[in-house]
Amino acid sequence: MSALERAHDDQGIMDLGKNCAFCHRLDFLPFHCEFCKGTYCSAHRTLDNHECVGRRQKNAPKTAGIDRASNGPSAASLFPDRARHQKLLDALLESLGTAPARDRKTPLMKLTKFLHLQKLRRDAKKKSSFFGKLASRAVSATAEVAKIKKSAKGPASVNAADRVFMWVLYVNRNEEELEQISVETERRAVWVLKMWSVGRALDSIAETMNIMNHNNATQQSGERLNLFKAEKDEPVVLAASAKVSTSIPNGATLYLVKGAM
Repeated sequence: MSALERAHDDQGIMDLGKNCAFCHRLDFLPFHCEFCKGTYCSAHRTLDNHECVGRRQKNAPKTAGIDRASNGPSAASLFPDRARHQKLLDALLESLGTAPARDRKTPLMKLTKFLHLQKLRRDAKKKSSFFGKLASRAVSATAEVAKIKKSAKGPASVNAADRVFMWVLYVNRNEEELEQISVETERRAVWVLKMWSVGRALDSIAETMNIMNHNNATQQSGERLNLFKAEKDEPVVLAASAKVSTSIPNGATLYLVKGAM
């Protein structure tokens, strides 16, 4: 069992998202009211909006934890679940590397966090019956390749029969902004030659996606691009010398991340 899977099973990190006690809508980042102890969505987080039974406490002089500007709970109480998950994630990331979690800057650690956040989001959606039905419809590899081909770009010199089609997502946000990445809208469909090395394919992908690539012009590892795939929601770096034909299947999703390994 992987480190991520142990964290999920042992620490309950997948319990993300709660239903609003007022409107019953599922919210992935719920707000907790420190007065009535209820859990609410963003629309009903204030005392007035959820008709808080503990509202009489808000007028008490020097009451700790009240946000005067928003007439709601203090900032420290707004994201209890998120804070708990972040602590667990920090511990997990620290266990995967030698550097302290606060110093994680490598592409591997950034992508580990991103993939973990994506898994949290998917599992939270599955708790809704609507999303659960959608998730149960598995997409075949053939259908995924057909979808990629509709918008794929790559070198015209590569014969159609020799192309490997894939999604590529450039993960170029700061760690604090990883949650803002929309995979569906930011990934790009590309093709490469199956006889190429991964390093040559990376160069072609960067050119196709108009991403600055200094891999062949600098020895500074912090400026180099790295190509990853995901296995069981954990990042696996693709060696530059490996062959595309044996490392990247048709319909795969790859991740480009800049930085020193």
